Amino acid sequence: MAAGPTVNGRQFTPPYYVFSPDIPADIVTQNVGAIGLQVYVDNMAWDSFIALNWPAPNPIVERGVPDRENVIGGFTYRTEGGPKTMPTGPVVWETYKDSDDIYLNPPVKPAPFDAAERVPPQCLIQARENPAAARRTLVRTAKISDVLIAGDKQADGNRLVDQNGQNVWYEVKLNRVYYDYVVTNKFYDSRNQSGAKIAFPASSNTTDRAATVKVKAAWKVIGGPGSKQPDDATRFYTTDALVFDPDTKRCDVRKLGLVGLHIVIKTDQLPQWLWATFEQVDNAPTQNQPIPTGAKYNFFNLSCTDCKVNQPPAKGSTTPTQVMRVIPLDDVAAQKTTLYQTALKTLRSDNVWQYYRLVNAQWAGKGVPIGMPSQPPFLANTTLETYLQTPQQPNGCINCHGKFAGSKDLDFQLFDAYPRQSKQLIDLFRVPGATAMKP
Repeated sequence: MAAGPTVNGRQFTPPYYVFSPDIPADIVTQNVGAIGLQVYVDNMAWDSFIALNWPAPNPIVERGVPDRENVIGGFTYRTEGGPKTMPTGPVVWETYKDSDDIYLNPPVKPAPFDAAERVPPQCLIQARENPAAARRTLVRTAKISDVLIAGDKQADGNRLVDQNGQNVWYEVKLNRVYYDYVVTNKFYDSRNQSGAKIAFPASSNTTDRAATVKVKAAWKVIGGPGSKQPDDATRFYTTDALVFDPDTKRCDVRKLGLVGLHIVIKTDQLPQWLWATFEQVDNAPTQNQPIPTGAKYNFFNLSCTDCKVNQPPAKGSTTPTQVMRVIPLDDVAAQKTTLYQTALKTLRSDNVWQYYRLVNAQWAGKGVPIGMPSQPPFLANTTLETYLQTPQQPNGCINCHGKFAGSKDLDFQLFDAYPRQSKQLIDLFRVPGATAMKP
């Protein structure tokens, strides 16, 4: 098959795809009138996924930089002693700055971007004994912090529990462009945000400006041989991390598997940001679609016929959450996923990233009206918006961020800045069956 059109040496899509560790500056289009923009937005989503999940150099000296001598999934090469494989990770986005290390209390200037992550005092012993795991400490059982909702919550105010009764853990990573913008404007102090015109830097195909990039990740604890549902770790991108439970004050070293990933990038042609969301392929089945015989899911039990679907667990409960996808996977996104999964396997047959798929990529071609996406009208990740999947306003990435953070350039992280307003519970996060929280 002949190679397709290229731009600056890169092909739009596989086959004969040129893998690159560079995040695209913006969408690149052709024949828009014939097929629309979504296919090109999906291309950028996948190209960004590949660049962000490219291995970083080891040791890490400069954060956010790819190892250009490696490839996504780890380069395999032959030696006299047999084949060897370069590291799969840590990947580029994992070396970004953690949101909790930018927004400090009291609101002082954060440590330099390349400084190591802070480690809670309760985790210092584990950090000394496990330096690789100490590269990150997860403390959230929610995609966002407790600024918009009281307590440790998911995006809608509730935890997500896997089939082994383990909490899913969340983190938000921000690139150097984001960090520099916040630090330069002193937005880490909420008083400096008041009255300010907030507009994060955007990249474009005609300038050398770098994009603001945010990554929001969901991780499950990998179930070992003795667990209720042992996990096949080869189907997950895994990492060792410190997990600090804010309720029990306990810190443990855990092997985690990536189950959900939001990639958020601001470009000139996507002024309300690109919102691309990916999932591990075994997360959950789709409502009103047949379930394959013998299927095993991270967040759905085929044997439980009376389990309530997409209902949050009670406080302190370890009962697994019964999750189903509400909006079916987009056909265009699914076709792209097949192409890119095939291409990833050409690098190595066991490439772990073949087990991830694009759910969809949301975008708006204009800056106004804020909170109104061009396509798709709604978007949800089963691990990041488990209980906010119904296709109604303001569910969806642009929808929600535009409504509640329109004055902050759709950025929820700025709400993390101290001094904080009194805790408030937004009506959006009132999940049926959940206990309402008081401000």
